[in-house]
Amino acid sequence: MYSTQIAQWGNSSAIRIPEIILRETGLTKGDSIEIISASGSIIIRKKTAEKKSLKAAGMLSDYANPELRELEKDAWKKAASKKYESN
Repeated sequence: MYSTQIAQWGNSSAIRIPEIILRETGLTKGDSIEIISASGSIIIRKKTAEKKSLKAAGMLSDYANPELRELEKDAWKKAASKKYESN
């Protein structure tokens, strides 16, 4: 386990990821990543082509029935939580 701090970066917050963590996870500087909040934890993972198609599907939901948008968001959150809370 490694420790770091949350720092100010312009109007945002930032964390530094130790090089050893980048090597162990196969991430490199410049990679596109996803950041997910699940069960009180933060999950950072490399974006893949499959993830981009999921993003496109989510964008299409902007044109769907407005009453269903919140239900869809909740379903995605629950699915991510179930997938990652056991890890």
